[in-house]
Amino acid sequence: MTLAAAIVLSAISVAYSFTFLQFATSNRALLPQGKRYIERYVEFDREFGQLDDLVLVVQAPSLPEATIYANRLVRELQANRVPLAHLTYRIDPKQFEGRALLYLSADRLKEIRERVFDYQQFMEKFADRPTLDQLVDGIATSIAQAFVTGLLDLGLDSGPDASKGSLDLRFVHDVVTQIAGRLDRPTPYRSPWGGLFSVGGEGSESAGYFLSDDQRLLFILAEPTSDRGSFTGDREAIEGVRATVATLRSEFPDVEVGVTGKPALSSDEMTAAFRDSERATLLAFGLTLALLLAAFLRVGKPLLMLLALALSLCWSMGVATLVVGHLSLFSVMFIPIVIGIGIDYGIYYLFRYEEELFLGRSLREAIEITAMRSGPGILLSAITAAATFFVLMLTDFRGLQELGFIAGTALLLSWVSMMFLFPAMLMLVDRRHLDRVGVTIPRAIRLERVHVPFVDWITSHPKTVLAAAALLAAVSVYGFGRVRFDFNLLNLQAEGTESVTWEKKILATSGRSGFAALSSASSLDELRRKQHAFRALGSVSEVDSALLLIPDDQPEKQKIIRDFAPIVAPVRVARPQPVDIDRLLSALETLKRRFDIAAGEAPPGDTQRRLASLRDDIAQLVVRLRQSDRTVSEPALAFLQRQVYRDFVTSFQRLQANLNPRTVGLADVPPEIRRKFISDRGAFLMQIHPAVDIWDRDGAARFVNDLRSVDGDVTGTPIITYEAIRLMERAYKQGTVYAIVLVTVLTFLMLRRIRETVLALSPLALGMTWTAGLMWVFDVKLNLGNVFGIPLILGAAAEFGLNIVMRFMEGRDHGGPLVARSTIMAVFVNGLTTMVGFGSLMLAAHRGIYGLGLMLTLGMLASLVAALIVLPVLLRLFGGKAQRLPRDTRAAETIAPAPAS
Repeated sequence: MTLAAAIVLSAISVAYSFTFLQFATSNRALLPQGKRYIERYVEFDREFGQLDDLVLVVQAPSLPEATIYANRLVRELQANRVPLAHLTYRIDPKQFEGRALLYLSADRLKEIRERVFDYQQFMEKFADRPTLDQLVDGIATSIAQAFVTGLLDLGLDSGPDASKGSLDLRFVHDVVTQIAGRLDRPTPYRSPWGGLFSVGGEGSESAGYFLSDDQRLLFILAEPTSDRGSFTGDREAIEGVRATVATLRSEFPDVEVGVTGKPALSSDEMTAAFRDSERATLLAFGLTLALLLAAFLRVGKPLLMLLALALSLCWSMGVATLVVGHLSLFSVMFIPIVIGIGIDYGIYYLFRYEEELFLGRSLREAIEITAMRSGPGILLSAITAAATFFVLMLTDFRGLQELGFIAGTALLLSWVSMMFLFPAMLMLVDRRHLDRVGVTIPRAIRLERVHVPFVDWITSHPKTVLAAAALLAAVSVYGFGRVRFDFNLLNLQAEGTESVTWEKKILATSGRSGFAALSSASSLDELRRKQHAFRALGSVSEVDSALLLIPDDQPEKQKIIRDFAPIVAPVRVARPQPVDIDRLLSALETLKRRFDIAAGEAPPGDTQRRLASLRDDIAQLVVRLRQSDRTVSEPALAFLQRQVYRDFVTSFQRLQANLNPRTVGLADVPPEIRRKFISDRGAFLMQIHPAVDIWDRDGAARFVNDLRSVDGDVTGTPIITYEAIRLMERAYKQGTVYAIVLVTVLTFLMLRRIRETVLALSPLALGMTWTAGLMWVFDVKLNLGNVFGIPLILGAAAEFGLNIVMRFMEGRDHGGPLVARSTIMAVFVNGLTTMVGFGSLMLAAHRGIYGLGLMLTLGMLASLVAALIVLPVLLRLFGGKAQRLPRDTRAAETIAPAPAS
């Protein structure tokens, strides 16, 4: 009846979990919901829609190749119906034709104005006769004017103090280098006009694209269509993008593409955690079964024990679904942990049960005596282990609270299963012992059966054991001081995870993270004020908002443009003319003489050396041009002249086309920007990008504190992550303290003696100390994935010590051995099964889960050694002497009681 009810309840629990259990993929679900930064994020998510984009990063040998690939990739994604709501990688600059000058800084516009004033004659003459010789002649004339006005000493310097009426030496050098290069071989064209009056804008190859500062990376921003009830939320969209990228790899072998951003990082982490949990669960079950078979040398009862544990895990899933409703990155790993600890109660029970059968008890008596004498210790072990999880519910971090409740409940249910369901199974399989008659076994044989020679040998060398324990403890204390704490959450992800690799690449290339903080403004004036304040912070690299395409100081800029517009607007560029080598030679000779004078008059220093070097280059060019074959040099220079002409026409006409710009307002904001930064009710969103490494603890603290000096309610992924790290750090400290206090109190309440309590807790103290040393030896860093494992080690270590001390007290009071064989074997096998459960986590690719498994395994090893080697020595020395039983009591114990009729 008991077994049938347990199976029915398990079936109901599994069906209920499959129907209603969800998975929390967002870090927000793990944090306290009453915090202002969480509430603000939820408000922004509701008002502005998708806040964290999926980022597709394109790295190609050149920018044109990157733009070609981006266009192709977007078309393929749309054709393949990948569930992405929006794909944005460029704002078409044609939407702002005629207003490009407004996007230049006021200082740059003033520079253009001064150059137009200074080079008016040069510009007009070249426009009238656009040839190479006129270009060189105009340069020579400008140098002559600078010399006449007495500004030669500074006039040819290209520094920030360059004088009016002078030409930038870089311009002269570019022209001379271009002409000289074409006499040898075709060389790439380099525009000499950029430094004079280049407007930029839609004519440049990078215009409108989302690029890193060095233009090495092109970004495509995508908004995935999330399935919030699914396991990994955006996984379908992410896998669809990666599959599409894979199909294009053969066509674009030199282009590297990665998918990152918060949705990808979260999805990759949850996918890895789910896969790791499945593997760890299967491995834990398999290795636990192998250990049980080796320990009991039979198949049936170990299988029944695992069946009882599996049924309790099914109940646990039902409770987790009913109370919590979801699993998170933290709680998804509870099954392997519970397998390692929960099986302990069945092992304790079975070893004592087998011992009682050997001593001649009937089936019913064996079960009753096991429950009566070992039951309290097993119960306290379960309460202690569950309590070390439940104390996590007292922390402020919701993710640990959920893990504490789910794992603690699972351990209690596993105890229920082992104490009620497992005995019912034993009643079914051991029916032959039900009506067993008492068997007389000599006391010496009985004691030899429960005697452990290894314990006697260990306790015969107390000084050696205690000295070795003390030495190991001293070395461990020394080593723990060198164990580092790694706060970087990216280092917890699986090695080679695509989203992590590309997030780090963005950080290394642009010096900033792909994650942005969020703030808002209710009016355009408030938006400008806040954006200006945020940009002034040293930890902020850029602020994106609706003002991204609305230039600052437009009235001032329009006034500057009106100052030089009357000079530029009337100029008309003449038609191209054939190259004239003779006139070019004459102009170059004149230019050389100008530089002769300039170099002679310039004061000694860097400027003089540059002038002399440029003069020598011009002189060599004149010689080479005279000696060149006209049939070769003339076509080459004619082609260069056409390039210079087309370049000048393009640049100059673009300048003319932008001389009367209209004011750019909110009505001109493109739909892509409006949808992202302006809500339906007219609120404005700001994305604040960090100039520091927010994955570094100090960088994150500086960034968050700086932002809060401007807006105390700032939110976003960097803020949420920073607060999560703080809460987790505080949570593991709280959990450790709570666990120590709880374990100590429970142990004392059970034993009610100070000496025995201290002895029972000695494996805990030694185990934790040695664990710290083992972490140093194995180079295990403390991180936010393994620190909450410390309370778990405390609970298991306390369980070992408590069961050994309780059996010692029983033997001491009833004339038995120091510690009975069944208890030593139970603790030993339990330690191994717990290590197997924890060690199965080391199969994980997720480095945070792997690190947790490694630390827990080392902790169990240290605690087990302390319990089986050091504790017996301490009990022999300080546990007190055994009581001598009356002769009639000992005689009575030689015969097992007969079963009741």
